[in-house]
Amino acid sequence: MSETFPPTSVTLIAKIRNLGPGQDSSEWVRFWDSYSLAIRQFAALKGGEANADDIVMTVLGKLVDVLRSGRYTPEKGRFHSYLATMIVNEVHMAHRKNMARAGDRKVSLDSGDPEGDGEGTIADTLAAPAESPEAIDEDWRKAVLKSAVEHVLTKTALSARDRAVYRAYALEGRDIAAVAKEFGLSRNMVSQIKTRIDRRIVAFGRELAAKDM
Repeated sequence: MSETFPPTSVTLIAKIRNLGPGQDSSEWVRFWDSYSLAIRQFAALKGGEANADDIVMTVLGKLVDVLRSGRYTPEKGRFHSYLATMIVNEVHMAHRKNMARAGDRKVSLDSGDPEGDGEGTIADTLAAPAESPEAIDEDWRKAVLKSAVEHVLTKTALSARDRAVYRAYALEGRDIAAVAKEFGLSRNMVSQIKTRIDRRIVAFGRELAAKDM
């Protein structure tokens, strides 16, 4: 796939920001489905894979609070950069907590960012390193792509054969002739399966990342 996903869905963000508690639960579910996978993938890229479940829950909770309270505004920068900073801070906070539990050294768990929304700093030798906007953009793009692939292959109506063909050809990089022979298909059919699934992946990526704020 050659498409590069833009950063963030302004439509979904605006809807979540304007919802009150208990209103339109379908939007909350959609918000969770859209962002939890991307947050998990981005956290893993930043070294937080071991604490991914906790990081996803914490970041989504703080993100919803930030959006509903109006603490995020476009003047604070592009939304995906704001979210990425929040995730990185949580990854480094998880590392600090793990070290404290292990007794490797005395670690203060006080953070210079009490709200955890990316506006403060983590005052510790494990503070999140400054990254260029380009590096953040690239890692976020990778996270969105990985989350889109995972969503389409695990949560959409695909046949087991098509999933297996796509994994073998597109993800594992196996030769098209070998894949076609294994599944009793023509090369053209293998290519068509990949194209159809690629389109679904791009569509989901655009749903998550349709327009920056």
